[in-house]
Amino acid sequence: MQKSNYLCSMKKMISTQGLSNGDFYDENIANAIKERICPRLEHFFCQMSGEEVHINVTFSFYVSYGEVEDMYLRFFIDNPTQERLENFHDVCEMFFNLKGFIVHEEDPIVFYYASDMYDKGCLIQALDMLGVSLESVMCATFEENIEHVAPIYTPSGDTIVQIPNVPKYRIQEGTMWMAPNALQNCPRLRQLDIPYGMLNHLEILKSAPKVKYKEWETLYDGTIPDEEDDEEDDDFILDEHQVAYSKDGKKLLFIRSGFHEPRYEVPDGVEEIADLAFCFCNTYVELSIPRSVRIIGDSLFGNGGHIEIREE
Repeated sequence: MQKSNYLCSMKKMISTQGLSNGDFYDENIANAIKERICPRLEHFFCQMSGEEVHINVTFSFYVSYGEVEDMYLRFFIDNPTQERLENFHDVCEMFFNLKGFIVHEEDPIVFYYASDMYDKGCLIQALDMLGVSLESVMCATFEENIEHVAPIYTPSGDTIVQIPNVPKYRIQEGTMWMAPNALQNCPRLRQLDIPYGMLNHLEILKSAPKVKYKEWETLYDGTIPDEEDDEEDDDFILDEHQVAYSKDGKKLLFIRSGFHEPRYEVPDGVEEIADLAFCFCNTYVELSIPRSVRIIGDSLFGNGGHIEIREE
């Protein structure tokens, strides 16, 4: 197996959630795996073994001083005889193209345990290829020092999670989003270059009045980017809670500053929730979503949240 592309540039992988030390079970990721991966894995198992299987899954990780030290992906299957577990182990390695799955000696589970950078990167890549992103948990820093000096970006490079503690910094081109707490822990920062195409920085920069910034209307080399042929649809509709949706009502886009709901129900028929949709909410949000939702964006909540899937 070739090394994960994530490992070519990253030196550390840390938690993007600002979590304190301890073990964390991530229900959102487990639900995403159950919805997007488990049906295909069940079908693959049936093809390989001639038996049907029903799968439950948990995903957990351990955080120590801001860094994700260990990651566990655990699968529970029905009728877990030793032979059945061994067969499921073999199918997992073929399905994910990922060596290292283990049959637990005492508990009837098959699991993948990642403790070093290579194993974590391989698991990130395997899940990403199957439609489940771990960017809400993991991110990469491109310097040796992670004590809030180095810039920290999510693996895709779309979002800057931490701006470094330096007097002047130029956010790398291609970055679309700024995490809500990206300006924390950089008291020396006085000047910031905002790349062409960045979307959500204005509200966040209000929290740092000492920071001057330049919004670039070109690339940093002065050239003008090629215009996209696709028209950008900036139109949206707002509901009574200040939540914005696409005009066809199928995509939840973002919330406005007037949103203050501790619990919010996404209407039936919505199919997608955008990245960072609730990132400007200062409180914990319980989000109830219908089963029509098929895509849930990354870094969804600004101050924590919980997703539950409604029954029809």
